[in-house]
Amino acid sequence: MASGSNSRLQLNLLLVVMMTLYDVTALDVKSTSTYPSDNIKGRSAILNCAWTTSGSEEAGVLNIKKNETNYFTCTVYKTNSYSCVKNVPTSPDRFTTVNGVGNISMTIGTLECLDEATYACQVILFYPSGQFQQADTVLRIKIPPSVPALSIDQTEVIENSNINVSCTATLGYPNVGQIVWKTYQNGILFTPSPSDIIISSTNVVQPGDDICTVRNRSSVLLKTSRNNPNISLACFVINQDFPAPSDDACTNPTAQWCNLTATVNIVYPVSNIQSTIVPSTALYEGDDIFLRCSVEANPLPTFTWTKVDDYRTLTSEMDGLVSVLRLTNLNVSTDPGDYNCTASNVVKGVRYTASRVITLIINKATTPVPTTTNTQNRTVTSAKTTPRTEITTPGLNIEVADTNPDKVTIIAMGVILSAIIVIQFVVILILIRRSQGDCPCTRKLAERKPHIYDQPERPTQYEYINDSNYKSVEL
Repeated sequence: MASGSNSRLQLNLLLVVMMTLYDVTALDVKSTSTYPSDNIKGRSAILNCAWTTSGSEEAGVLNIKKNETNYFTCTVYKTNSYSCVKNVPTSPDRFTTVNGVGNISMTIGTLECLDEATYACQVILFYPSGQFQQADTVLRIKIPPSVPALSIDQTEVIENSNINVSCTATLGYPNVGQIVWKTYQNGILFTPSPSDIIISSTNVVQPGDDICTVRNRSSVLLKTSRNNPNISLACFVINQDFPAPSDDACTNPTAQWCNLTATVNIVYPVSNIQSTIVPSTALYEGDDIFLRCSVEANPLPTFTWTKVDDYRTLTSEMDGLVSVLRLTNLNVSTDPGDYNCTASNVVKGVRYTASRVITLIINKATTPVPTTTNTQNRTVTSAKTTPRTEITTPGLNIEVADTNPDKVTIIAMGVILSAIIVIQFVVILILIRRSQGDCPCTRKLAERKPHIYDQPERPTQYEYINDSNYKSVEL
């Protein structure tokens, strides 16, 4: 009999356990976080706890926990008007509860980094007594980046030196933000050579920074070149939580979290001076020509034209890096000679100069057209400080017009032909005299009388024409 009673008791206990397991399994608890402001620091967030029961289950108590610390205990047994008690007296008033039907919400106002935690919603059954279910949710605070602050050492640098710029900004939550750089030339985006730019980065801490905030300082060393004038740099904060407009230019610093430096002026001394003559043909008296002089320089140079032989300063037209000297109605007596173009500028207190000499050779209007231009060029560059120290960098570049061999050949052939004609004329006269029987060649030498044709042949005289051009004149 006792054995039968024990069997029935074990069966009833098993049924109770099975019912309890079934009922607890049927209890459905949900803990979800909703963020009206996308859980941004300084705004608010809501943790919602909801539950459902089935069968004979009855929910009795709901606990809201943060990192295993019970913040609120709420009575929810057979009533829709729940009452919640704060279990952490020191918790700020930012934590409040709102009742619903089958749910209770906890509101966190003015989110702080310390609010980051795992929050739990725990529902304990009144019947069957002591059974519970729990659901967790993780709250992560989003930290918006800040508009970066720029620091630049200089706004004017000599070519081949470095521009040094640093950018400091709050990147936001760790590992979601970074600083990127963009470089512009005359306002147009360009990519420097990797060998010309060095970027370094380090995290910095300032008083008042939150524990979930990362502040970073990024620095750039950019080597300058005259080929990339008017450089400016912009730093952008890129944050995954707060996508910004992907514009290439920093047009709205507040919305784009960016900052742009002022334009950096790249300066360099005058160099690569060039000169040309227009038109680039042989020069004749009465012609109009232009002497053109150009350099590379920043800041813009000043130009001076002088006539070397008489030290005259000539008036020219200047346009930036080019100076033009106009000569009209060339005079074969006064205009030939050396014309010197001098360009100069001042870089960081040092005056630099470069000179170019053009030698003009002007032909008379009757001179045959040469096949080469009669000009010579010489270049001299120098630099000196103002007013005492002097730095000199001389250079020489001389171009000399070649003598035309065809002209010499023509002149020589003319001389030979003239001599042949004279000889033929003399022979014809001798033959005519012999036919008349009065040939002086039949007489003895002692009896021979002087004749007009026996006069010595007069030499051909030459008139000098412009170094290499000659013409013969028969007297």
